[in-house]
Amino acid sequence: MRVFRAVGPMAVLAGFSLGVIHAEAQVPATVRQFGAPVAPMFEGWYRNMDGTATILVGFFNPNKDQTIDLPIGDLNRFSPGPEDRGQPTHFPPGRSWGVLTLRVPGNFDGDLTWTLTANDQPASIPVHLQAPYFIEPFRDAANGNEPPTIRFTPTGEVNTGPPVGIAQRLTATVDTPVAMRVWTSDVKPEAESHGVATASARIPALRLRWHLHRGPSEVQFDENIQTFLDSADQNPTTTATFNVPGEYWLRTEALDETGVGGGGFQCCWTSAIVRVTVSP
Repeated sequence: MRVFRAVGPMAVLAGFSLGVIHAEAQVPATVRQFGAPVAPMFEGWYRNMDGTATILVGFFNPNKDQTIDLPIGDLNRFSPGPEDRGQPTHFPPGRSWGVLTLRVPGNFDGDLTWTLTANDQPASIPVHLQAPYFIEPFRDAANGNEPPTIRFTPTGEVNTGPPVGIAQRLTATVDTPVAMRVWTSDVKPEAESHGVATASARIPALRLRWHLHRGPSEVQFDENIQTFLDSADQNPTTTATFNVPGEYWLRTEALDETGVGGGGFQCCWTSAIVRVTVSP
């Protein structure tokens, strides 16, 4: 049985500001059909071996029936500095965890804000390195659980934990399905594997999900969610079809039995970005 730790960033509805409100407040909990703002979410930070830190952010779209696209610029920007830091421009309904990482100096002073303006309502979140928001996305100290791995070739680079940069680049043409192949595995510590084996059969050992991160139009996946009872050495393939040329970023997630966002505790899942250049 997994033991979860009560960590600061799990109060995921905290630290959000609407409009001109600058004090920290809570995200409106009411799910609406449409018309609500999209909330950028600060999820925590962790130290890197080189002394820098990585900040993890996601978002919450409370509009049940409204997917929102916000291009980089006035409607979707970081400030100060470059507006574009690899954030999504496509915001489907619900809570999306760990969509972006930001690497900052170890002495980062917290002077950075992500602002989204959806349905004419600006929402912003500051990011920082305050101690209560420290997370451990690569290993659950309570039981030794680690994230699944993602590779895009049998012997390719191993992606583990939150997304960092572009993990794969592909080309495609309009209306022609392109194969999206992943090699994924999640080997459990021996002590935990017994608990997983006796868990409810409703909980898959491993799930792979695909999302549109940014792009000029929707993308059609043959299967955007694939589930596996065995968490070791899976090689799922789906297809993605694009009906408009341009550059698309797709995000794939490998989730273990803890679920989306590690059940809200940031470990243990892996996410990677695939960039697809689509020609006419």
